[in-house]
Amino acid sequence: MTPEHQPGGPVLSVDDLHRMAWQMHHHQGLSWAHIADELEEPLAAVERMAALYQQLTDQSAAEAQHTLF
Repeated sequence: MTPEHQPGGPVLSVDDLHRMAWQMHHHQGLSWAHIADELEEPLAAVERMAALYQQLTDQSAAEAQHTLF
């Protein structure tokens, strides 16, 4: 069976889970505990996922910016 056709819905990548946890908290205003329940992950793992996602996107943005002087 392919990952897209497994019971329970599509399989998300680790990056997708990290982004989803961050967006659920920062865009939807959900608590970390609620997000942990929704994603069926431990609370500490969800908080780490979101922090890692933010760190990686901040780093990417900083590398992509040009210096002014």
